[in-house]
Amino acid sequence: MAELSLNRLGKTYPGSARAALADVTATIADGEFIALLGPSGCGKTTLLRLLAGFEGPTEGEIHVGGTLIASRRNLVPPEERNMGIVFQSYALWPHMSVARNIAYPLEVRGIAKPERSTRVAAALEMTGLSDFADRAPAALSGGQRQRVALARALVADPSAVLLDEPLANLDLALRGTMQEVFTGFHARTGATMVYVTHDQTEAMAMADRVAVMSEGRIRQFAAPEVLYNEPADDFVAGFVGDGAVLPALAEGPRGPGRAQVRVLGHSLEARARCAAPDRICARPEDITLSDTGPIRAEVRACTYQGGRFRLTLAAQGGARLIAFSRARARLGETLGLSLGRPWAYAGGAAHG
Repeated sequence: MAELSLNRLGKTYPGSARAALADVTATIADGEFIALLGPSGCGKTTLLRLLAGFEGPTEGEIHVGGTLIASRRNLVPPEERNMGIVFQSYALWPHMSVARNIAYPLEVRGIAKPERSTRVAAALEMTGLSDFADRAPAALSGGQRQRVALARALVADPSAVLLDEPLANLDLALRGTMQEVFTGFHARTGATMVYVTHDQTEAMAMADRVAVMSEGRIRQFAAPEVLYNEPADDFVAGFVGDGAVLPALAEGPRGPGRAQVRVLGHSLEARARCAAPDRICARPEDITLSDTGPIRAEVRACTYQGGRFRLTLAAQGGARLIAFSRARARLGETLGLSLGRPWAYAGGAAHG
């Protein structure tokens, strides 16, 4: 395994007026599990393809363990990068058994049969497939096929494992099981893993850090709890988690990590790192419903989520808030609420 380093990476396709990637700089530590998260067209799959060597950058460099593997003038081909790749479509050979599918990368490299057998047996055991070695892919479930693809990616001891939305074709229950497979595998092997997804639940559940991408750039690269509790800008605040972004007027600092702001006509204390925040991100946990709450809001939607109701509220000026309630609320009902120490930030800021 090895550290991956991206330095001012850019990619512009011929005939395109907009860069698919622009000024992407990040370091992925040896053994780290990171996720590339963002909406369709944000550049996450392009970045994965550059890491894999399927395409070359138009700007910047990629290093693996200190060795240059990609730049505008130098491009190490995919077969020489020692990267394991798991695709959304499994990409298994239908005429080969599970064991042969896993062994194929070693056969291509000319690894002797005794060593191939040892490595394949270890990969089968690691992914819970030892009892399926002689089966054809068609005789396996979707989750089992994805494990075969994972085992094939790992058998050659790659520098990193790249995963391109590997759970997108699985049903919801199986996706939850496979999340546990991936995180368990990472814990056992310490492999460096780069996981592309548009599903924030997957990214937040599995990754050590998540790179939130938009319009070809990394907007914030941080641990899941930091993205949720301390979003860097409006995009991250609105894309990650459930909550509301509201304008705020800074009234002064309250000490380290705190600021006094005015939101929806009321003064309150917020968590902050900057001196003059002009936004707050209010998560449902920041909102307390009560008859005496100073902020009034109308119930626009009420959805039962098992043990609680998710309320969509409209406050003054049409500001949208999300709150949780133990009791069902009537549509059109007006409720009182208060905000308890939401996250405040400057709209153009970026950190992480």
